[in-house]
Amino acid sequence: MTPSASGWSGRSRDGSLTRATARAVSLAIASLAIAVALIAPHAARAQGTMVAGPLVDEWVKKPVDDRTFRSFLGFFKYDRALPLNTLVAATVDSAGLRRERVSFVSTAGTRVTAILVQQLPLPTARRPAIVFLHGGTRRGKDAPGYVGFAEYLARAGFRVLSIDFPEFGERATGLLTSFTEEDKHEKLYNQPATFLAWVTQSVKDAGRAIDFLVAERNTDSTRVVLVGQSRGGQMALIIGGAEMRFRGVVAMAAGHMDHFESGHLPAACPANYIGRISPRPLYTVNGTSDADYSRDSSVMPLHKLARKPAQHVWLEMGHTMPPEDQRGTLIAFLQDVIK
Repeated sequence: MTPSASGWSGRSRDGSLTRATARAVSLAIASLAIAVALIAPHAARAQGTMVAGPLVDEWVKKPVDDRTFRSFLGFFKYDRALPLNTLVAATVDSAGLRRERVSFVSTAGTRVTAILVQQLPLPTARRPAIVFLHGGTRRGKDAPGYVGFAEYLARAGFRVLSIDFPEFGERATGLLTSFTEEDKHEKLYNQPATFLAWVTQSVKDAGRAIDFLVAERNTDSTRVVLVGQSRGGQMALIIGGAEMRFRGVVAMAAGHMDHFESGHLPAACPANYIGRISPRPLYTVNGTSDADYSRDSSVMPLHKLARKPAQHVWLEMGHTMPPEDQRGTLIAFLQDVIK
C-alpha cells in the first residue's frame, strides 16, 4: 500500500487497489449485503421505536451457515501485536485482596478500562482467570453489585478482570445520557448498524483482555473463562462463539433479545454464536420470573441452539444476580473448567 496525506491509501503505485485491500473490501461488501437482506423485515417494524416484547427472528429458527458465519469473523480481527500500553491508575491491597484499576489499548485509539481483583498473596505460577462482563448499567464494572460479585469470585480463588463495555462506566462518550431502557434501546440496542459496531468492538476488547492477562498478569492462556450478566451475558454468548481462546462461557440472566429489543443484524445475534461455543462448556443461569429476558420467547429458543456440553440452570428469581446461597453449582462449574 502507498502512503497518503492521511495515512495509507490501500492502493498500488498505479492507483489500483492492492489484493489485500480488495479482499477486505469484498468481505465488507458481502457481509453488509447479507446483513441488510436479513435485517430488512425487522428494520421495517422497528423504525427506532420501543417495541413491547422481543421478536423471534429467523436466526433463532435457523442460524446462519458456516460460510456466512466465517464472514462475520472478519469483523472481529484486530492487531495482536499492537502494544497494550497498560496504565495502572491505582493498586489497593485490603482484606486479603489486591484490586488494580487498569486500562490497556484494545484497538488503535481505543482503551479498555478494567479492574483486576485477586487474592493475596499473589501466586508465582501462571494461574487461570475470569473475564467478567457487566450489564447495561451507567457505572459499568463499577456498579456495586458487579464489584461485589467480582470480589466474591476472587475470594473463591479466581483471578477476575472486570472490563467496561464501550459507552458504559469509564468509557462513556455521551451517546447515552439517562441510561434508561428507552435511552439505551433508542440510541444503541435498536440501532442495527450502531449496535453491530458496538458488538464488534466489544468482541475485540474481550480478546485484548486475554492478551493483557497473559502478557502482563501471569495468566495461563489455556484457562481463561468468560462470565457475563444481563447484557454482559448476552454478549458472552456472542464473544464466546467468536473468540475461541475462552476455555468456557457463563451467561447469567441473559437471552436472545431483551423485552424492548426490536431486532439486530445477524452478525450481532447470539443465536448465530451460541451453538458454536461447543465443544467448550457453556453454563447458563436464568430466573423464572425475569421480566427482561422472557423464558418462553427469549431464553428457551436460544437454549435449544446450544450444543453439548451445556448446562442450563433455572432459579426462582427475577432479573438479578444469582443469590449467594445458590452459587454453588456456578463455582463448581468454574472450578471444573479451569482445573
